[in-house]
Parts: sequence; structure tokens; C-alpha cells
Amino acid sequence: MNEIYINSNLINTLDDLRALSSIYLKGGLKNLNISKIARKLGHDRKTIRKALKGNIPKTTRKRNKYVDSYRDRIIKLLQDDKRKFEYYQHIYNYMVREYSIECTYATLKNYIINDEELNKLFNKRNNTNSFTERFETEAGQQAQFDLKERMKLIDTNGNEMIVNVATLTLGFSRYNVRKIVLDTSYETVINFLAEAFEELEGVPSELVIDNIKCLVDKPRTKNKEALINPKFEEFAKNYGFKVKPCMPYRPQTKGKTETQNKVPSQLYNYNTEYIDICSVNDKLEIINKEDNEKISQATHLPPVFLLKREKEKLQKLPSQEIRKGYYIKLKEVIVSNESLVSYLNCKYSVPKEYIGKLVGRTIKNNKLLIYYNKKIITLHEISKKVLNIKDSHDLKYDKNLSPKTEDNSIIIEEMENIKYDND
Repeated sequence: MNEIYINSNLINTLDDLRALSSIYLKGGLKNLNISKIARKLGHDRKTIRKALKGNIPKTTRKRNKYVDSYRDRIIKLLQDDKRKFEYYQHIYNYMVREYSIECTYATLKNYIINDEELNKLFNKRNNTNSFTERFETEAGQQAQFDLKERMKLIDTNGNEMIVNVATLTLGFSRYNVRKIVLDTSYETVINFLAEAFEELEGVPSELVIDNIKCLVDKPRTKNKEALINPKFEEFAKNYGFKVKPCMPYRPQTKGKTETQNKVPSQLYNYNTEYIDICSVNDKLEIINKEDNEKISQATHLPPVFLLKREKEKLQKLPSQEIRKGYYIKLKEVIVSNESLVSYLNCKYSVPKEYIGKLVGRTIKNNKLLIYYNKKIITLHEISKKVLNIKDSHDLKYDKNLSPKTEDNSIIIEEMENIKYDND
């Protein structure tokens, strides 16, 4: 059996150790520091070794009385038409994340199933789709890409935000890279893939894709191969991977991302809580981190445990000169002390934590998009107003300023004379 190096910093409970028991008993774990783990978890070495052997101590089961105290909150969540909880796991994750509920997933699931009112509310939303057994792949061999498109999220003011979530899943480790993308154009999708490969520090030998319009001109059928977008073929050649399009309605060849596309659905759980696109990004980062650190049902290990091994088998990235041709072209500007950036003599707000930092801006579909560290932090409709300030940015400027407002003429003149960047 191949030996696996485990980062002890990722072991936080005795259950994490029990999840590794099958590998430990076969001698597959190497350089595991029992003393360090014992100190971290507050148990003696004997208890740590028992957990590694899969020992489960007899404990008194949590009674439903504990979950009863959360029943009203669960009902309120399930009755909220603006939220979606498509899976029991999503309700459990939300309750742990937001209310620190301490029961097990099975306890909460059974509680909902056995409660007539809760079960009825949940079944209105339950997704009953099933997926066929997935193909397994060697480390570094394959990744799968997919998009969860047109997710309708709702902010605190009741406004809709339409976002897409791009997912790249490594076939061996099941490690996921996920990011919010505002459209599904070729340039946006390629930018995501280029950044994802850079984050992974390598490229797989194969990339399985769904029939995404910007990448596939004609989908694959039983008798015909797919017709790939020539620009995407060139991208694949430059990065050194083979494109493997899926056949429509064939979950066998794309099961990893089909399963992983359930995960972004948790963003629906926070409808009416979002302040802006930045808060959507923050929630997705938390959800994705949890998913990568959770035990995978396919590998029986967390994806982060297997990522190092998979990285060693990935192909090298192409040269920086090639890579930079696939990134979104951004105009770099510095955020002013007023937390503003300018475009065509108009000023647009960004969150105050970016004051003095170098951000990137670009224009798409009559919107000004602002990025920081490859993540979108805000967007504005292009406007002729002198000042364009979002309520969520909490800046103390009058958003209704215009050149015709005599009382504010001095303020307007001063604002227009501030040098933010080269328009």
C-alpha cells in the first residue's frame, strides 16, 4: 500500500482519526506525530492510538430534546420562500455554521424525517436526483469542469443578484477550486481555468467538460465526436491537456462535478443575508473550504489530505508569457482615501478595507467590475452621476450629487479634481 503523509494540523477531532483507521491499520500512514496530536486534542497517547484503530467509545446518545430547541429556527428557514435547502446536509451545514449546533448529521436528518411538519416542509424542496457510480482516476490524470449557472441570490434589500459558480474538481483527490463568475462567456471561463491551474500549481492530463456553449460548438453524440471551439483547442494545446467532452445525459463520465455542483447550492441558504457580491464570495470561500476538508465518500479521506500527492503528478504550467494571455485584462488603479475609484470622470465606491490598495477594473455589459487578488469585490452600473456609492460601502457622500446642484458645487469641483488614476 502506498504510504500517505498526513498534515496533523488538519486533524481536529477524534473522529478525524477514526476516519483514517483503515489506512493506519494497513500501515499506510507515515510520520504521524502521536504526541503532537495528543497535545492538540487534549487526550493521552493511548486514546489517540485507540481512535486510530477505529475504537468508538460507548456514549449516551443525544436525545431529540436537544434538537427541539432548534425546531422553530429550522421551521422558519424551511418556510422562507427566498431560501433553498435542497439536501439534508445543507440544513445541517447551515445550523453548524450559523448556530453551532452540536448534534450529528444523522441525528438532525432523522429528526426532520420523523417530524411530520418538518418533513413536509423539506420535501417541497428535496432534490431526488440520483447519480451513477463515478469513474476513478489516477493522481494527476484528470480534472472535471462545470458551471452552476444563473443562481438567483437575494441581498438584504430584496434585490436579485444573478451569479454563476465555476467548479474545477481534481479526479483523484476530489479537491475543488470554486469561484463566482458573473457571466459564462469564453473569456470569463478561460480566465477561471487559467487561474485554477495556477492555484493548483499544475495541469492535469485530461479535462472533462460538459456541453458548455462557449467551449463546445457541437455536443458529442453516440455516433459523432464533439466539435470543440478552436480557441479552446488552442488553450488546451498550450496547457498540455486533452479535452474530453461528456455525452448529454451521461452522468457516469461527469459524476465528480455533478456531485460537487450540489455544494454551491448552499449559497441559496443565505438569501436575504447578502450585503453585496463581496459577501457572496466570502460565503463561497467558507463553503468550499469546508468541502475540501470534509471526508470524501469516494476516497474516505479529505481532499486536502490527497492534494499534495495529486500535485506531484500534475504537469507543469506553461510559461508566464502564455498564461498571461488568458487572464482578464484589468486596468490597475489605487483606491483613494475616500474609498473611490474613477472611470470617465465619475467616481465609484469600493469597500473601505481596500483604501490605498491596488485593484483592477474592467468594463463588461455596461458594468464596472472591480477585482482584488483575482476576486471580484464590487460592481457598478456605468453611470453619468459624479458619485456612485453603494449603501453597503457605508461612505458618507451624497449619492444624488449632480452638476446642477448649486449647493454642492464646491464639493463636486473638489471631487472632480482628485487624481485617482489615468482615466
